[in-house]
Amino acid sequence: MKNSHAFHVLFVFCLVVAACGGTADPTTTTDRPGTAASTTTMAPESTTTVPSTTTTQPAGMETLSVYFSFGDGSDCAEVKGYQRTYEAGLDPMILAFDDLVVGPTDDEIADGAGSFFSAATADVVRSVNLDDGVLSVDFDDIRLRLNNASTSCGSASLLSQLTSTAFQFEEVERVRFSINGNCSVFFNWLQRECMEFTQDGATPAGSTEDFASRSGCTPGTPELPDGEWFGSVDDATAAAIMFDLACWFSGTAAEQAAAEDGEESPPPNDYYVRNNNATLRTVPVAAGAEVNWLSDTGDPTTATTVDYMTWLAERETRDFQPGVWLTVADGLVAFIEEQFVP
Repeated sequence: MKNSHAFHVLFVFCLVVAACGGTADPTTTTDRPGTAASTTTMAPESTTTVPSTTTTQPAGMETLSVYFSFGDGSDCAEVKGYQRTYEAGLDPMILAFDDLVVGPTDDEIADGAGSFFSAATADVVRSVNLDDGVLSVDFDDIRLRLNNASTSCGSASLLSQLTSTAFQFEEVERVRFSINGNCSVFFNWLQRECMEFTQDGATPAGSTEDFASRSGCTPGTPELPDGEWFGSVDDATAAAIMFDLACWFSGTAAEQAAAEDGEESPPPNDYYVRNNNATLRTVPVAAGAEVNWLSDTGDPTTATTVDYMTWLAERETRDFQPGVWLTVADGLVAFIEEQFVP
């Protein structure tokens, strides 16, 4: 149910030293007119919401709002709502985020709206689910498509657009965002810790394991989903790897996890590994899989990329067996990266 919008340039405030542009004109012209109440919500930083325009909606149609950045750049989290109409009976929360990631129309840009989202990101929403007041919005990997969203001002703007769009719905009490199902991947990209949002602001979300690096360590299924997973190789054949999944923490997450486990905190060398689950997973290996290999010494300066069968033959004779990162794509191991540790 994504609506078609014209492609637009990225909003200039998103650059580190650029201004946001636009003036706070309460008159809004959209390509999907309708009626929606303006709401003021709380993002990680103070959020200012400019009132939306109220117009008459067509019979048999409902109205929702999408929120885009607005203002002169002095408040990175300032947003303004723009109306979209949809057929009654459809899920407005799904439609709201589908419309949000298409970005503002040309008329809205002329009004002063800005966003990282555009026609190039129109397909990035994977799922939108509401469960007992908690709205979970999951995205495809959007990190390379949203340039500058990870800056301080950029992340404040992005999160304000997302949270304002979510909290227009009265039944939403909390909202969570993730990339490919992982909260840490989303927030590590924004240089923050995994968190969830309420109307009153942001709070840390979930357990320590939500902060594990890359795709984390709680896949939620017996099979290892697509992503990047840390652990050790218990055994390997030409067809598959027996993999012992573990949690790799770094930075403040390593400090917290080590402290919880009663270990030295902060841990030496700024990383900590937790493995309190003995489950072994059999992960099939793709034809043409490659390995970033540390060689026999573990010296990272000797790392080289070899084909999987070369690595398989050599590893049986090695005393040194490092932890590895498996890159799983389409259910198959596509790449293995041996992890150097001091």
